[in-house]
Amino acid sequence: MLNKRFKSLLNQSVLYGLSIFLMKGISLIMLPIYTGYLSPADYGRLEVLVVFANIASIILGFGLVEALYRYVGLADGLKQKQRNAAECLLIATFIAILSYTAFHFYAEDLVTYFPSEISENELYLLGIALSVGGLINIPLAWLRITDRAGLFFAISMLKVIIQVSLTFYWLSLGWGVTSILAAGAVSAVVIALILCVIQLKETKLSFCFERVKSIVYYAGPIFIGGVASFTLSGMDRWLLAEHFGATQIAAYAIAIKFALVPTLLIQPFTLWWFPKRFSVLKEQDGKQTNAQFAVLGAIFSVVICGALGLLGPILIQLLTPTAYHGAIAILPWLLLCTLLKMLAELLNLGCYVEESSKVQMNINLASCGIGGLLLIILVPLLMIQGALIALIAANALRMVLFYYYSQKKLYLPYKFGYLYSAISAAAVATWFGQVS
Repeated sequence: MLNKRFKSLLNQSVLYGLSIFLMKGISLIMLPIYTGYLSPADYGRLEVLVVFANIASIILGFGLVEALYRYVGLADGLKQKQRNAAECLLIATFIAILSYTAFHFYAEDLVTYFPSEISENELYLLGIALSVGGLINIPLAWLRITDRAGLFFAISMLKVIIQVSLTFYWLSLGWGVTSILAAGAVSAVVIALILCVIQLKETKLSFCFERVKSIVYYAGPIFIGGVASFTLSGMDRWLLAEHFGATQIAAYAIAIKFALVPTLLIQPFTLWWFPKRFSVLKEQDGKQTNAQFAVLGAIFSVVICGALGLLGPILIQLLTPTAYHGAIAILPWLLLCTLLKMLAELLNLGCYVEESSKVQMNINLASCGIGGLLLIILVPLLMIQGALIALIAANALRMVLFYYYSQKKLYLPYKFGYLYSAISAAAVATWFGQVS
């Protein structure tokens, strides 16, 4: 059984890996283009919009993908799985309508709260892409659950072709930051329409007040915890921009781009495994299998972070102008934050098996609250160093809490021997990356 799953992992991970690389890694591939066309001030302003997109996508996502994994994964029979998926898509549609209405009528008012000079048109274009995010994420999650990596890859490639083509064209016309946002909006709407048609053909429309209520009840605390996680995925840049200006965070933003690469590279594994771990848990050796794959994912995460620690400084020098090379010294600490976050997500199954998701919410609120407080205190005093101290402390606390409460609710027999060796090797590789 385990060998069969390994074969499934290898076959589907190739396609998932290419898909995620195309959809999310394109910003890294395009980095020389962006930094060539955009000044550090423009790039810093774009990063402020990215920070806003991070928190807005969490709010508008409302924890529905996690709810979909849980309810579809534990459902009995195909029809029940289809009904649950249809109801998640229905909720996402309702959120999309409300959010687009808000961006359409209130973009002018919202820009006044940004820490740098963002135009109403830029925020509106970003708002279009954000509004349809749920209509993309829910159908994509359904494709993953039903093991259609090939279709997932085809949709991903189409999105990238549309987005890159339009970005190149509008950048050449001198549209600057607007070109990137407009291309993202057009590609998001096209892909959302295609994916919704695909899912609705399979799941049809479904509405049951009690089931929708239970999905919202489960997703709500995840949503609250996700909003709190803004302190660990954007508040640092927001405060840096507010206190020191958008230009000053350009190198920090470049380091963040590279530090996020491990999450990009591990996603072929997590996209395959996360939707399955609940159903696997119901099998005879479910706990053992879950423990094995969680540790395997943790080892992958450490190895990838070590590789980025070694090669990242070289890539930063090759791909960006000299003005951005300050990112090299920042990278190792942001990679540590990334690794702590990845480990927390891999070792947290026990916190997600119950009907309520309040444990996750409370853990996120506690760790992110402490992180936010440290950011507010340390960023004005120590600038980037203060942000790094706050992020590392908060992510370490979050990982420890998730592991402790997960094991308390559902003990899994983890074996960490190889993981410790991987961590030691990654630390040495990162040190060589800095001194070479």
